[in-house]
Amino acid sequence: MALAFTAAMAMPQSPLTATKLDKPPTIDGKIDDSEWHSVTPLIGLKDPNTGAPYPDSAKFWIAYDKNYVYFAAKMTESEPGKIRANEYRTNVDLSGDDYVELDLDLSGSLSAFNTFQINPLGATHISIAGGRAAKREWLGEFLAKGRVTPDGWEAEARIPWRAMNIPRGGRHDIRFNILRFIAKNQRTLAQTFVPPLQTALTPTWQSVDLPKPEVDHSIKLLPYLYTGYDPSTGGVYNGGLDMKTNLTDQVTMVGSINPDFRNIENSILSLDFSRFERIADETRPFFQEGHQYSNSQLFISQRIHQFDAGINTYGRLNDKTSFSTIATAQFGNESDTVINVSHDPTPDTSLRVTTTDLEQPGLSNRSNLFRYSQNFGAFNLFARHMDSQDTTLGEGVQNDAYLTYSRSGFTSTTGWAFASKNFKPRLGFVSEVDLKGFGSFNDFTRNFDHGPLSDMDVQASITAYDHADGSFYRNEQFYQASATLRGGLNLSLGIDQANFEGSKDSLYTYAATYPRGNPYNNVRIQYDQGMQAGLPYHSITGTTSYLPNKKLQFTLREQHVDYDVASDQTIFTTAWDLGKDRSIASRFVRQDNNFNAYLAYQRSGNQGTEYYFILGDPNALTYRNALTLKLVVPVSLGKPRK
Repeated sequence: MALAFTAAMAMPQSPLTATKLDKPPTIDGKIDDSEWHSVTPLIGLKDPNTGAPYPDSAKFWIAYDKNYVYFAAKMTESEPGKIRANEYRTNVDLSGDDYVELDLDLSGSLSAFNTFQINPLGATHISIAGGRAAKREWLGEFLAKGRVTPDGWEAEARIPWRAMNIPRGGRHDIRFNILRFIAKNQRTLAQTFVPPLQTALTPTWQSVDLPKPEVDHSIKLLPYLYTGYDPSTGGVYNGGLDMKTNLTDQVTMVGSINPDFRNIENSILSLDFSRFERIADETRPFFQEGHQYSNSQLFISQRIHQFDAGINTYGRLNDKTSFSTIATAQFGNESDTVINVSHDPTPDTSLRVTTTDLEQPGLSNRSNLFRYSQNFGAFNLFARHMDSQDTTLGEGVQNDAYLTYSRSGFTSTTGWAFASKNFKPRLGFVSEVDLKGFGSFNDFTRNFDHGPLSDMDVQASITAYDHADGSFYRNEQFYQASATLRGGLNLSLGIDQANFEGSKDSLYTYAATYPRGNPYNNVRIQYDQGMQAGLPYHSITGTTSYLPNKKLQFTLREQHVDYDVASDQTIFTTAWDLGKDRSIASRFVRQDNNFNAYLAYQRSGNQGTEYYFILGDPNALTYRNALTLKLVVPVSLGKPRK
């Protein structure tokens, strides 16, 4: 019955006829019927997995004029006291708050969505198709207001067309959807039910008169200079330049000369045991620009540790084709090139080609990727070929194919893979090679509107690999179950049983989090025990976050591991918003007998000059009594628009 209900609900939606306003509404967070009466409202929300209606009501309005998109949302909440609204700033992470989200794909291709989020305090988050680093100088302003009401909350927004990449002027059909995230139960609801793998059912905002693209051909420069003292080297000083410009209305170019990676706080890996390489998250703005278009198995930007000069060009060639090219050079040591092209001839078909090249003295590595993805109903077929040519290892290849089924909260992926021993894309991330075999991953998730449980999730995966020559490599079975109680307590259990080249491994994981999904105030305890590589393994990890007020955030993570020898890690971070784009940040890191700390005062995130005072080195292994002053002055060359 559930499958029949889902199939019945997964029908194409009638297009929403666009309304062009003569008089714009006042963006004050108070929805006035006299301002929105000419706009046809969208009613209700649905579970994104099953299509079942959500009991709390919701109403949405979308309209536009030649300069802006206007959006309003009015939502009821059965437990108004549990509405979460901590953030109040512009373009920040809202994942810990309630929020409403408007998704717009101006190209109609279903592969170039712009997302705009608003929380009950009017705080915002913006994500432009293709990805942009979060610098206010390079993002269009997004005005929003929100307020909590006696029975829920409501919000209004004004989104400038110029904040998005407009494909071309004239009348267009825009793909869109509206989401609501509810923090108390971590549920994301959709105004229109679009089953997984059936994105062609995404609704259409019909007959929108898009303005003619106003291409900003000015060159925006962000020169930086820092100076200071480091006890290991004496005086320190450096300078460089970031640049950004639009080549066309759909293509952006970012450049960097001598980028400052020294003063960017890197992510830190935990002490968890792994037989395979782990990579920390990317935090450098140069590589965050256009990251959606550069996404490929053959390229992970962390492989490029440093460069003297780099160019990053990305965008869309047409409504169905996007691309990214990245070229960096560390003069005399290394040059890297990445080209990635994706073509989506239909909403259900996707093709990708990637080529990478790494050149060092005495070493050359070139890699290629060809990928095909096809949706048909609740199924997806994925097939991929990759190859590499390396002066040290010779030629290598990897081929894999997977079939995925997804419906009503159940997802199953089963496939086959082969990777030769010499496959080595040096700019990519391939955790293991010299294998052939199959794997299967299965997941079932369900949300509950009533009863003691808020949600549950069950996972099961099986992997069976031999080496490429047919000799045994590894088998693995992994099972995990988690459930969240109505009050917010999440409990999870994981079981991992593996045979790695004759070594019988096992790992049992127990974890409790309260409340789940609240990044501002939470406690999490995790305990792991088992056998890894023939030795007993025990790990206990505690994490807590505390927000004493809306401007001050503390986070503490402590891990102790007993494996061969004992190891400890402590990470304590502080973030204090002083207002007027000023803030103080600090991080203390202790790993075994090494410790490091830094303290930074900064003015950044808005238009105008940015400056930073940094005590210590954010990424040093041990503390250095260093002091750095950094200055960034935005400069714009040429006419801003045509």
